Amino acid sequence: MTLFDMGLQIIFVSVSGVISPGPLFFANLVLSKNGGFWSGIKIAIGHSIVELPVIILYSIPLIVLSSPNVTSGAFKFISFIGGISLIAFGIIYVVKTVSKNNNSNYIVKSSRIQKPILAGILFTCVNPFFFLWWISVGIKLISDSIELLGYPFGIAFLFFVHVWMDYAWLGLSSYFASRGIKVIQSYYHNFIILLLTIPLFYYGINFTLSVFR
Repeated sequence: MTLFDMGLQIIFVSVSGVISPGPLFFANLVLSKNGGFWSGIKIAIGHSIVELPVIILYSIPLIVLSSPNVTSGAFKFISFIGGISLIAFGIIYVVKTVSKNNNSNYIVKSSRIQKPILAGILFTCVNPFFFLWWISVGIKLISDSIELLGYPFGIAFLFFVHVWMDYAWLGLSSYFASRGIKVIQSYYHNFIILLLTIPLFYYGINFTLSVFR
């Protein structure tokens, strides 16, 4: 795998975590009135404060697995789990997007947390999906990055290629929300989510089939 291929893989796979509506995203919409685009950027900073240590923590076992004494079976298991998880997330996104009975109205009307950075930290920590994503899908990205670039350069590459998407998504969605533009459950939002499930299924199937090669 080339560096370019790895970068594309990180971007397209990361979509499954970045665009997922959750506590962090809804807090971002609520606080958007206080600062628009920059409120979203500050929330992304808080999110990054939690995310980087999580990536480093999850990478520690993979450093041990990189030992020549460890068989490739462990990495095949990681690929299989990552692939199945991506397919599952893709199916969930499709079902939620096409379903009329979704939970898009789950938006807190008010919040006592008015500092975006603190909100970014808190709502990342209380989101179980965040940790589930990194331990299932993200661990595959960590594994491939370390295999390609070694440690710690692989982790640095993964973090920076992934994290800019958080800043872009949270910043832009906060800006649009502050302007009164409907961000979620609009026609364009649903179309984009359905479109972005295509690479999820592609990489999910590819990761799963790589186990048998």
